[in-house]
Amino acid sequence: MNNLRLHPLAVILALMLVAAPGLSGQVSAQERLARALALEQNGQEEQAIAAIQGLLDSKSLEAFETGQAWDVLGLAYQNRRDFSSAQHAFEQSLRILENMPAHARAYGMALDNFGEFLMALGQPEEAGRIQEKALHVFEKTNDHASVAIVCSNLAGLAFGQKQVRRGRKYLDRAQKEAQLASLDDDNLAAISSMRGWLGVMEGDAVGAVAAYQAALDLWRKRHGEQHRLTGWGYVLLGDAKAAAGELTSALADMRTGLAIIERTQGRQDERYLTAEIGYADVLERSGARAEAAQLKTEAERELQKLHRAQCDGCTISAAAFR
Repeated sequence: MNNLRLHPLAVILALMLVAAPGLSGQVSAQERLARALALEQNGQEEQAIAAIQGLLDSKSLEAFETGQAWDVLGLAYQNRRDFSSAQHAFEQSLRILENMPAHARAYGMALDNFGEFLMALGQPEEAGRIQEKALHVFEKTNDHASVAIVCSNLAGLAFGQKQVRRGRKYLDRAQKEAQLASLDDDNLAAISSMRGWLGVMEGDAVGAVAAYQAALDLWRKRHGEQHRLTGWGYVLLGDAKAAAGELTSALADMRTGLAIIERTQGRQDERYLTAEIGYADVLERSGARAEAAQLKTEAERELQKLHRAQCDGCTISAAAFR
């Protein structure tokens, strides 16, 4: 029960702003793009989509900035679970950026985000191929931060397929690369979360609890208490505590996480429903079997309905896999 997307776009945009600042008193296109990304990261997808569409319509961006704008738009649509629009945006971004060797980092980031999108569509093999492609791009540019991020994503992909040894290899590399780079709290938290996931899979409940607690602390520091990542962090911590036999504390943490996700994302959200199923499992272990069974049945039904509606008719262009 762990799937968090990481991406280095915020770092790339920050560097772009330093390299090309706007005129005094004037908001540049780069600044508007960075603000749109901040909206997306803070869960304000509707505002982010409106801001990016305005930038695209204004024709004020350079070619590679346009590619980045489409990538941010894809992230926003994906978080809103509008997969058809997200697919279109990601493919537009890749089409623009793939032939711009001077902006290899932006292209690698777009590949990684597209790989995460494919994973959300339930296409792990294709997602892995795309993320390996992103990794090769970042290796060529000696970009330690982005290599760490992609390796962490690849670790999560492997763990999701129960490939523990392969996942551990990627996670170890992610941690080594992170020591050579400067990562923000979100990326550090996600790497720690992957370490927690590994602990659960290897039966190291104590280590898993410590890793998830560290991740939660970082998300709370970065976003405060009322944010979807903070809520998910509570759920993951509760799940690990349950594995360690701390059922009372586990249920309390998971209830806290569910309440935060409900306030920030609503009940008809994949992460909320997934968390609710995990909570039902722990509830059953605590002895509340009838309540747990009803809760789990309802959540699973709603999750199936959500999956059927997410991307009816989505098809991925073969060009993406070149």
